[in-house]
Amino acid sequence: MPVLFLTLAAVIFFLLVLVALGVAQLAERKEERRLFLQIPGKPFTVISVAQAFEEESAILWETQVPALHQIAIGGRKGVSVAKMRRFFQGTAKQYPELYEGVRFEQWIRFLEDAELIMLSTDDRIAITQQGQQFLKYRVIPVLPSAA
Repeated sequence: MPVLFLTLAAVIFFLLVLVALGVAQLAERKEERRLFLQIPGKPFTVISVAQAFEEESAILWETQVPALHQIAIGGRKGVSVAKMRRFFQGTAKQYPELYEGVRFEQWIRFLEDAELIMLSTDDRIAITQQGQQFLKYRVIPVLPSAA
């Protein structure tokens, strides 16, 4: 009789674990959908500048460094939006898995929300002080004209 109770308890426990896994999977899908749809909320909920200093997420920022360097080369005036759009298209082809479903406008907004760049009224993109500091951290020299 005790073996029957142990077997029944094991089966019930197994079923509870399956239910818990199902609930976790549903929650994960809901979170993925929320991130994909970019539901308004706190800006920058997917990745933050602080994560650039963590080894696990540094690769995501590595793809941004060449763009920031390109913008820094433009100095105080920055570079044209058209030039950065071409740069984005090339980078998106180079890293398709990281840029899948991302538009140029979202990418620029991401860098602007991170306060690494700023858009001017004359369709130019310039690097900010934070952007320059970020590049220095990532060991890419910022040209003196960008200061």
